Amino acid sequence: MTHDDEQRTPIKSLDRRSHPVLRWVELIGLFVVMPVLFWFWRRFPGPVQDLLERVGLNDTRLSNPGRFMLPTLGLFTLGCLVLLLCDKSFPKRYLWNLRATRPALVSMLVRFVVLAALMTLFTWQLQLGSPFRAWVDANNYGGHWLGSGPELFSFPRFNPGLWMIIMVFYPVFSVWPQEVLYRAFFFHRYQRILTKPMAMVLASAFAFGFMHIVFMNPIAPVLCLLGGVLFAHTYERTRSVFAASFEHALYGCWVFTVGLGSFFYGGSYGGAVG
Repeated sequence: MTHDDEQRTPIKSLDRRSHPVLRWVELIGLFVVMPVLFWFWRRFPGPVQDLLERVGLNDTRLSNPGRFMLPTLGLFTLGCLVLLLCDKSFPKRYLWNLRATRPALVSMLVRFVVLAALMTLFTWQLQLGSPFRAWVDANNYGGHWLGSGPELFSFPRFNPGLWMIIMVFYPVFSVWPQEVLYRAFFFHRYQRILTKPMAMVLASAFAFGFMHIVFMNPIAPVLCLLGGVLFAHTYERTRSVFAASFEHALYGCWVFTVGLGSFFYGGSYGGAVG
């Protein structure tokens, strides 16, 4: 079955069991309500800990929800992957589909070179002493979460060992699970209610960006919303999780390299949260 063949398949034949309203409820519950609950847990760990103790969950580890982020992503992705593998209407080759990556590779790399340069400029402007940072601080728009600000290429310069470990393992244990969840699962599961390609791309990008509110700063969800549009568009064109993961890994590794990684690690700059 080709991509076009699947697009021509009557939507009702793909899922006869679930009413569209139930699909919307599921989508909102999984991709809006759950991130909000996790954000609330990180923002107000004390009250949540008190509530958990009242129901018998008296464990001090629960006061630090940041440690549960990757395990939660892993379990969530595993459940969605099982659903995809058990669904006969889902073409399993979409989980890899290396052949579809090759025609899109040049455009992905050219786009990355341009946008990586813009990300570098953005990081420079967030540093202390830059014109933009001076304007932000003067108007009190973000000093509480920017802290001392990022420093260009500080991670590979000052901690090259950990930087190299992240470059190797981040694409496997973070990027690919996210692309399975927000591209393969999301596109297949909700194609009945998001019937137009652009609607699907934007919804997938929004869900991906919104999930990053758990990092407790506006930089992470905004960057991931923009990146989500790129990755969702790539998946929509190629139906390849590998292609979307490759592109995601390019930008994610550059985020950690150029100096923006602290907005995606620990919740706020300097690891102040979690």
